[in-house]
Amino acid sequence: MEDLTRPRPFSEWRTDKFDRDEDAAYTFGSHLIRYCRDEVMQNLPDGTTAAEKEKIKEAIHQSLHNVMDMLEGFWRLDSGEGHSVDYALQVVVKDNLQNEIERTEISPCKQDLPIGFWKWAEYGEFR
Repeated sequence: MEDLTRPRPFSEWRTDKFDRDEDAAYTFGSHLIRYCRDEVMQNLPDGTTAAEKEKIKEAIHQSLHNVMDMLEGFWRLDSGEGHSVDYALQVVVKDNLQNEIERTEISPCKQDLPIGFWKWAEYGEFR
């Protein structure tokens, strides 16, 4: 049975373009949850109640989901009169010598990050 709790290692990314981009997005999702949610949750002050922890986790999830929405173009992001901006997110794979091996853009509108986010956050699924 496949372990859904860890993204595929780069050497196992699938070859179909959509699937490969999805593998890159899941890798991003795994790091997002590990370093932007779990790190915060592990460093809460002693004495934080279970109810407080749940509220904090909900706030983190809402914040990170809003970042996904922003990357996917959910909101018009103004940049002064007559201008707007979009943001793009790329996954850049490097070897141990920091040589770029592959670059994959996963947003905007590539992998539907806001939907993927809940799979990562709620179910810990990264495949």
